[in-house]
This record gives sequence, structure tokens and C-alpha cells, in this order.
Amino acid sequence: MYSIKMKVFALTAAMASLTACSNESQTTEGQVRLPVSLNEVMVALVNHAADPIWRADWEQPETDAEWREVERMAYQIQIGGALLQFPGTGPMDDEWVAEPAWNVFAQQMSDAGRHAVNSARSRDRTLIRRAGDQLVESCEACHMAFKPDLPTMDMFGELSRLPPVSVQ
Repeated sequence: MYSIKMKVFALTAAMASLTACSNESQTTEGQVRLPVSLNEVMVALVNHAADPIWRADWEQPETDAEWREVERMAYQIQIGGALLQFPGTGPMDDEWVAEPAWNVFAQQMSDAGRHAVNSARSRDRTLIRRAGDQLVESCEACHMAFKPDLPTMDMFGELSRLPPVSVQ
């Protein structure tokens, strides 16, 4: 079984390979640069993965498949925190990653993901609540410090209107 350091190393190596293949990606002084913005990592990966972890507190998963889905989403949070420690293509990415507080918050997110993985594996509702609370604390603190307005920058635009529901 891989340790966290081995997973991060493998992720870093994979990101370096992806970066080398991307025309938009660059390396600066040997530093890996994500081929997308940090905002896109947050909106497309982290936001999506956080909801099932929080929901598991009040709608406890009942089947092994449901718990495995929470575990899979928790891994995405853990990985998302690691990815947020590398600059991407966004206008603020270099500045954010250069701030020590940013990296502390990203590590806290990754730690919350690791705790959620262990909580899902143990099928423990109390532990998943704690991991979810830890995730909320790190997200809110980071947004207050770095991005208090428009957390998603309306990246994916307005949701399309759903057709009216028919009760016939």
C-alpha cells in the first residue's frame, strides 16, 4: 500500500508528464504547472467531490457501493488539495501558490480528504462528519483570505432552466 508521500510523488510525476504533453502548460524554473487554472480545479474537481462527503453525514450511505462512492470522492478531495499547491493557467495562480497560507489551506484540504477516506473505509458517520467539518473550515478560511467574492467566478455560467414538471 502506498504512503501519502508516494501518492503525491506519483501524482507529481503524472502531472509532469501531462504538463510536458500540453501546449498550454509550461514549466517555470523546473516547477510543474497545471494545464488548467486553480479555479477550474476547484470548480470541476473539488466542488463536485465535496458534496457527497457532506451529504454522508445526514444521509448515511447504507450499501458498500454508496460508501465506496464517498471514499472515491474523498480521494478526489485529497488529490485536489495536492494539485492546488501547483500553479495553473489562471491569472492569480502564481500569486496564490507563492503565499505560504495558500499552501497551508491546500494541505488542510488534502488532510480533510485523507480523513474522509479513512472515515468512509471504516463506515463511521461521526468520523465522516468530522472530516466534512474539517473540509468546510479549510475551504471557508481559504476563500475568506484569497477569494471572498464569486468563489467559482461563474465559470460554468447559469444552470439551464428545467422544463416544468408535469403531474398528469
